Amino acid sequence: MGNAPILIVTSRWDTTAYAAAEILRRNGRESAFFYPEDIPQRGRIDSAFRQGKWSNILHTEDGPIDLDDIKAVWWRKPFVSRPSDSLSRIEFPYARRETEYALRGVWDLLLSDPEVYWMSNPHHIRQSGNKMLQMARGAAHGLTSPKTIVTNDPNDVREFYDECSGRMVFKSMTGPFLLPGEVEEFTPETFIPGMPLVRPFTADDMEKVDSVRESACMFQELVEKKYELRVTIFEDQVFTCRIDSQKNDLTRYDWRRQDSSPQATVGELPDPVAKACLAMLDEFGLRFGAFDFIVTPEDEHIFLEVNPNGQWLFVQEWVPQLRLMQGFVDIMKRNS
Repeated sequence: MGNAPILIVTSRWDTTAYAAAEILRRNGRESAFFYPEDIPQRGRIDSAFRQGKWSNILHTEDGPIDLDDIKAVWWRKPFVSRPSDSLSRIEFPYARRETEYALRGVWDLLLSDPEVYWMSNPHHIRQSGNKMLQMARGAAHGLTSPKTIVTNDPNDVREFYDECSGRMVFKSMTGPFLLPGEVEEFTPETFIPGMPLVRPFTADDMEKVDSVRESACMFQELVEKKYELRVTIFEDQVFTCRIDSQKNDLTRYDWRRQDSSPQATVGELPDPVAKACLAMLDEFGLRFGAFDFIVTPEDEHIFLEVNPNGQWLFVQEWVPQLRLMQGFVDIMKRNS
């Protein structure tokens, strides 16, 4: 611990990471950025095994990062490596696979060092990110979630639609758009502002329901909302944001729409719900989580999901009284 840089593993579009790095710098902690998407074109891996020990250096455009010097890692939003487009259709996936294999080895070696602090372990992030697993574990900790199906069978959808009396939503499990680094060919049209991750499934949709054969889809019963909560947790620090999504037609079904911002204030979270959230993070081996809840007109808290690596700076921008950035910085300073 001391003045070792904090390693931030992310992608180049990650504005939250840049903002946090600046606040860390003002608090006496330097950061080193590593973008896996830069390997192998704009950076390189230098790993060597001698006398029973690995040495690992990541060469970036900002200079080398000796992983022996790293005592804290913030695993944010990395994209996969990007080999040269000059490679053939056979060579490109092979080069990416080999590079990703090497990078996993580097991270696993760093994870095996008990003196290195992680926010959070990428293997735990990956496993806990599945909404189906989250709902099961949430129920085990006393949380209530909407009735849900995941299927690519149109008949299942028809039956569930009737079970819900036509009050059903479609919910994207992974996101409704693609981002740079996720596809080989990216254009501005790949990102569609305003496309919701959750929307009502209408009678018009039902006429095209046979299209679900093309992909597994998630459907949930429509739960009436009084308001919503975004609960952001860093270790044992709980920040609750109340989102009055029902006051704006654009955010009624999904406050995450990119073309609108809902009204937000400091919220309250009942102790049993907060304890369940903390228990879930502990069970998943996470040090961070962003939980989403619906609060019904009857004041029942309905658990939707937890993002194990979600965005959180926007919460402080909406509600400055919620000092998430300072909470995060204090934890990283203490553990680096």
